[in-house]
Amino acid sequence: MSNKHPILGRGELYVKDIEKRYYGGPQKLPHTYHENKIALIKDIASIQEEVQRNDEIFLQEKVVCIRMEPKFEAKSYSPDMILSVDGITPIGGRKYIISKSEEGLVKSKLYFAKTSDRGLENLKYILESGQKDNTVTWQNQISTIRTIDLLDSTEKISGFSGTWDSGLVEIVLHPFIWNDTFAMQQFLTLLDLETDKYKISSYENGPLFCAAVCNHETLERLIKFNPLRTVHPLGELNIPNMRGNSFFDAPVPPLYKGAPQMRVGVFDGGADSTLPHLKDFVTAHELTPISGHPALTAHGTAVCGAVLYGLLNYKPSTEQLETPIVSVDSYRVLPQQQTGNPIEDSGLYPAIDQIEQIVHNHTETALYNLSFGPRGAIVDDDISRFTYALDRLSMLPHHPLFCVAAGNDGDLPYPFNRIQAPSDLVNGLGIGAYTFDKNGEKIRASYSCIGPGREGCKVKPDVLEFGGSPENPAVLISTIPNKTTVECGTSFASPIVTGKLGKMMALSSEISQHMAKTLLIHTAEDSDEYSIEEIGFGFCIDDVTNILNCEDNKVVVLYEGNIAPKQNIELPILLPDINGLKCNANITWTLSTLSELNPNDVDSYTCNCVEDYFYPHDKHYNYFKNTIHGRKQKAAFAGTDAEKELYDLGYSRSDLPISKPPKQFLSEDELRSQHLKWDTVTKKTITMRVSSLSNPFFILHGMNRDIVGTTPMKYFVAITVEIPKYPGVLYDDILAQYRNLVPINIKVENQIFVEL
Repeated sequence: MSNKHPILGRGELYVKDIEKRYYGGPQKLPHTYHENKIALIKDIASIQEEVQRNDEIFLQEKVVCIRMEPKFEAKSYSPDMILSVDGITPIGGRKYIISKSEEGLVKSKLYFAKTSDRGLENLKYILESGQKDNTVTWQNQISTIRTIDLLDSTEKISGFSGTWDSGLVEIVLHPFIWNDTFAMQQFLTLLDLETDKYKISSYENGPLFCAAVCNHETLERLIKFNPLRTVHPLGELNIPNMRGNSFFDAPVPPLYKGAPQMRVGVFDGGADSTLPHLKDFVTAHELTPISGHPALTAHGTAVCGAVLYGLLNYKPSTEQLETPIVSVDSYRVLPQQQTGNPIEDSGLYPAIDQIEQIVHNHTETALYNLSFGPRGAIVDDDISRFTYALDRLSMLPHHPLFCVAAGNDGDLPYPFNRIQAPSDLVNGLGIGAYTFDKNGEKIRASYSCIGPGREGCKVKPDVLEFGGSPENPAVLISTIPNKTTVECGTSFASPIVTGKLGKMMALSSEISQHMAKTLLIHTAEDSDEYSIEEIGFGFCIDDVTNILNCEDNKVVVLYEGNIAPKQNIELPILLPDINGLKCNANITWTLSTLSELNPNDVDSYTCNCVEDYFYPHDKHYNYFKNTIHGRKQKAAFAGTDAEKELYDLGYSRSDLPISKPPKQFLSEDELRSQHLKWDTVTKKTITMRVSSLSNPFFILHGMNRDIVGTTPMKYFVAITVEIPKYPGVLYDDILAQYRNLVPINIKVENQIFVEL
């Protein structure tokens, strides 16, 4: 039987910088320069005519759209020279739909630009006069543009059902109008609402968000406002009503051994911290002046109990619970004061304000749970304020991690069953729910919202945790002393995950919140029965100790560090001598990063990413030779007669060994969909013969979109190597050969608690 060993840390001590060249020719341009130049001159003239006719409500500075042709979405095709014409300024971007068919949607990139009458005239003059006709970069950029026009009114409205008549909406305006007094006056005049019917929130260098009570007439006025980016419904807060549930005898409360050092924040409807199961481990913070609502307090109490105790199913009332090794700060942000103001009464925007304040002020807390949010599926072409607020908070110096319930509308038809904000955050975790079938197998709970997520986090939900089902509900701490209740929902799956992450951090100070996130995804169990849209990276494993430990011949090594844009680092897979072994090796790696954000461009929301390339054999190379018939390519092993023969024939060797899978020159869209380019998390696995491995390694390549300069980004990597038939103990042999690796320190009980 295999022994358990602490996973190995400090793999980054073996990381080194390398130089890597990139190859690949340019794509064939979709238009000839002179043909497209004439078309774009007509586009600009058409915009000028629309301005003259006042087809929209224009300001002195107008917003125009530069629409790219398909397959030219990569940052290398950005129309930078046009966007730098005097009087034209880039202000964001998104995807746009070119056509719909049975095969699906054809989409491409759209850039928003702020310009004036003078800026439009300058661009038209440059095109008409031909003053840049001999500039190759200018020619190429003009040739990749489909049209220059205005955003259509149908593109400004998203997520409204055919039965919508009136209600709360979220309006998103381009960022420049916040500092323009006249523009704000124009917007408020169009909105035509009393001040208690709207609330505006803005962020530095970000869009302006406005929650408002609107009807069809208001929307018809708003879509004529040129600086309007988008408007979508703002769903009611989705919290299960737990009043009137059945109650059962709870397991015996745990022994108090001192206050756990690891603290987790919970934003919810409050919690009864006087209950026997919570009193020693939950501190209640009242952030709203109004008294708590019983149903919301019941929800928050159940959530706090799930953080502390995890899954209570199958625990008899005679069993004493283990003492929690995390404690909870419960922040009651719901309900908000009922003033008759629909914005305040809904609770969402005031709750976001309070969350931002708490997280800013409590730098000692690195982990939070949110089991509420507005009902309604995410929309690809805009970011909600709630999502952006959490992602923005994650970039504070202490980098807090947020776990968010994915939503409970998974039974609705697509796309209304997609995950709900703010679980589409890119720097945190969106948690779905599983339950068990009649055979005891894990299955996705039918109500659990599905993916895909948005650009930057296309795999959502990240993982599934037990949330129960009507037939097999989750057992939860109730507001009646020493009683449990039952309910199901992603609301309760998320805090179980939060508790697991907190326990990992409590057990080892070497596991940060984002390394804990990486390990949780790394160890999640995939299933061939479900698509990635349904279960994300998989089902969470049950026991945290199985995440922090590995086995004799299944070894986990952690790497953590910073990588700058355009930097390449070699990250070795640390193995002992495996020459001559005739068996298989299973290699799994998970890479996560923290990304800066660009809320003005939802198609480029993540400003940076890390690409990974796997090289299984350090002596297996490609060799190239240019001939009159084209470029020839052959493979051989370095130092062999085959290599010498190729050199004699005039071949030259590639800079790096052959990667697996071989490097392909894919379009930007293919890189995003197949390789999760620009996503903050990737997870891959491969099985190979050990004889095909020789000093295997990864190359990590830092990338950015030239928006945030050269700020290094944090990366977290977990690599598992499993060689079931290894003759010996792989764990011991790796440690013996790589002396800088250190087993993580897993604390004993008296190191976890602080006596008060």
